Amino acid sequence: PIYPSPCYDNGYDISDYRSIDPMYGTFDDFIEFRDGCHRRGIAIIMDLVVNHTSSHHMWFQESKKSRTGRYSDYYIWKDPVDGHEPNNWAGSFGGSAWEYVPERGQYYLHLFSKEQPDLNWECEELREEVVSIIRWWGEQGVDGFRVDAISYLEKAPGFPDSPEPPFSTGFALAMDICSNREGTHRYISELNRRAFAPYHMMTVGEVNCRKLSDYHDYASQSRHEFDMCIPFVPP
Repeated sequence: PIYPSPCYDNGYDISDYRSIDPMYGTFDDFIEFRDGCHRRGIAIIMDLVVNHTSSHHMWFQESKKSRTGRYSDYYIWKDPVDGHEPNNWAGSFGGSAWEYVPERGQYYLHLFSKEQPDLNWECEELREEVVSIIRWWGEQGVDGFRVDAISYLEKAPGFPDSPEPPFSTGFALAMDICSNREGTHRYISELNRRAFAPYHMMTVGEVNCRKLSDYHDYASQSRHEFDMCIPFVPP
């Protein structure tokens, strides 16, 4: 990704979806690049991360301040359970998938690093923001997206403990229990219908699948989700 980022995870922790990180140049540089590509018949496919943002993103900075603000529901917050994390989920970077924020008196979920808080896709306002971002880039002439870590948008209802064997830390990997849920497919279909398709974008979803049939669910033309998909974890 070429958006501004503190780069705790190589730019996959985005702090501003509508700008270019200075390490890659300016927005004018991007426009020059776009125009040069299009004159040569080359399409531009950008990386996009909407399972989570950077903890430096304005949405998160506002969300952690209170439980009642405009952005309070943009992320997944849970109360402590018996004085500790809400469940035994582990993040893929190690340790608990939950981080406590004293300002709210709650934990937020991060399936990746603690600097990458997961977005709350049950929040309609958040979904509108994501649609708006994709449309905005469509207006800038972007021809498609490779969408990162997209198979975890809907989390397991009730946030139960993971049945996976726990690590030495006592936490168990949350990836499988949160992968490929029907709500995730609904959210992707919505993005396709409202943002990707109107701009005739080519899309590639990076997904975590254990069965070949799961890949078909993401890339089948009849389902109207992605044009193709690539594995995060090979089946």
